[in-house]
Parts: sequence; structure tokens; C-alpha cells
Amino acid sequence: MGQIIRTLTLAATLVVASAVSIGTAIAQSADYPTKPIKFIIPYAPGGGTDAVAAVFSDKLAQKLGQPIIKENHPGSNSVIGTALLANSAPDGQTLLVVTGAIANNPFLYANLPYQTEALTPVSILTAYPFVLGVRSDLPFKDVKELVEYAKANPGKLTAGTSGRGAGAQLALGLLNKSAGIQIREIPFKGAGESLNNVAGGFVDMVFSGYETVRPFVEAGKMKFFAHTGTEPMGTEKIPPIAATIPGFEYQNWLALIGPEGTPAAVTDKLNSALTEIFAEQEVKDRLAGQNIEAIASTSAEAKDYLAKEMATSKTIIESIGLKPE
Repeated sequence: MGQIIRTLTLAATLVVASAVSIGTAIAQSADYPTKPIKFIIPYAPGGGTDAVAAVFSDKLAQKLGQPIIKENHPGSNSVIGTALLANSAPDGQTLLVVTGAIANNPFLYANLPYQTEALTPVSILTAYPFVLGVRSDLPFKDVKELVEYAKANPGKLTAGTSGRGAGAQLALGLLNKSAGIQIREIPFKGAGESLNNVAGGFVDMVFSGYETVRPFVEAGKMKFFAHTGTEPMGTEKIPPIAATIPGFEYQNWLALIGPEGTPAAVTDKLNSALTEIFAEQEVKDRLAGQNIEAIASTSAEAKDYLAKEMATSKTIIESIGLKPE
């Protein structure tokens, strides 16, 4: 009985502490932000998330009157960084800039250290297809030739990914399943490593954002081969994989996420600032130059978007045979 009482007392203490923390956050939200804001980027430096965050973070800092400090916390396909966010105070001073991987992880990791649905989506920021970048000396001229070679040589072609649950892994899995081929996955710690290994000739290809592939194309180390959208992309007229494999499509996206219990006053202030920023022509042009669609949704829209993307991710993950570990 004594153990039960002690357990109930501890639980009650935790509930009170949580209520005090959330109450304090609400009381402070009218003056938000009161100090520098930390952006957790749960990937290694040099990836597409860094590139997009750079487009709007300085402008957001100017509008909010506080600097934004970006910290990269890579590992386990954003799980490490997301766990850091989940354990932060719900005051809007710590936020997460994350890709659609956050919608994949609940179906790939059996024991996530947080509840995805409990987090507070602040805004869906952008959406974009992946580019399939290949090493510059790969001899195929189009997706049809690549698929024919892959069918004749199962497992010989390789593709770099950012590891389990990353959008690049799902895009590769969809390509393998849709085309009936076996391109072998080579997991790395981040998109930067994947790109460097393709550029160095150690790996054949990678699915990544247009902006992260472009420097390697300009250096002659890689070439734009195809992409996961539905129409030719950019000034290069990069062909969609769907032109060869009808129905093929994969969309990645970026979101700004707060801890559970982040007050509406905070998310509303962030939404207002982001809406103004993403409406600026300079920002539109910079994103368009990366073939990225600006969204800047409300918190309610972001919550609905995340729920729908989680359902889509579950379907894709099950269809390509990935299991929770």
C-alpha cells in the first residue's frame, strides 16, 4: 500500500509540475519571445533543411526581435532532435525544423521517446519533390535505361540515403517496388554524406533536394537525372520519374514544430510572421529557384497536414515492406 501511495504522490507531483510549466508558458506568451529562439535541426549540417531554414530564419528573427540560433542534432532520422524538442519547455523558445521524416518514424521505430501526435505543429513551411541525382559518369540517358539495367543486374546499382525512415529511403523503396528492381541502399548519417559519396563515385545515385544536388551538378560531379514530382522541373526541364513509371510520385516537406502544450498565442505570432515572410517576393524567388513550394500554413492546418501525411507514410512503409524496429 505504501508503494502505491508513493507512486500516486509522484504522479500527482509530476502533473502539478507540468501544469505549472504550461501555465507559466501561457503567462509569458504575451511577451513572446523574451530571449533568443533555438531552432533544432535534427540532421547533419549541409542538407536541404539547413538550406530552407536559411531562407526564412533571419527574417523571422528580425520580425520577432530576437536572434535565432540554429543547432544541428543529427541521428536516427530526426528522432534525437525531436526528442530534444519534446523535452523542452512549451514556451516557443525552442522549435524544431523537420522534414516529412517525422511522419515516417512512428511506423519505423517501435519505441519512440515521444508521441508525435502530442507535439504542436506550428506551420508546414514548404513542400518539394526529390531530385534523383546520379554520378556524372553513369551511362544511362534516362529512367527507362536505368530500369532496364537494374532489372538485368539486381543489386548492382546503389543509392545513398540518410538512413532508416528518411524520405530518400522511402523514395528509393517506391522506385524499387514500382519498377520491380533492386537498387541497393547505402545508408549514411546525412544527406551531405550521401551526396559526397555519389560525387566521389562510390555510390551511384541519391534522392535529395534540388538545391543540395545543384552544386555537385555545377561542379561536374553529378547530373540531374529525374525527380519525384509529376511535371518537368526547373530551367533544366528535369523529367519526372512518372513519365516512365506512371503514377510514381513522392513529395517531401518541411515543418516548424513546437513541444506539446505550446500556447496558441505563440503559434499565432509565429504564423503571422511566417505568412508575411513567405509572401515577400524575395523569399518566393529564392524558394522558386530551389523548385520549392512555399506554404506557411496555420497551426490547425499543419496539424491536419501532419495527420494526413502520417496516414500516407504508413501506407508507403507497409507497401515497401519496412517493419518497426
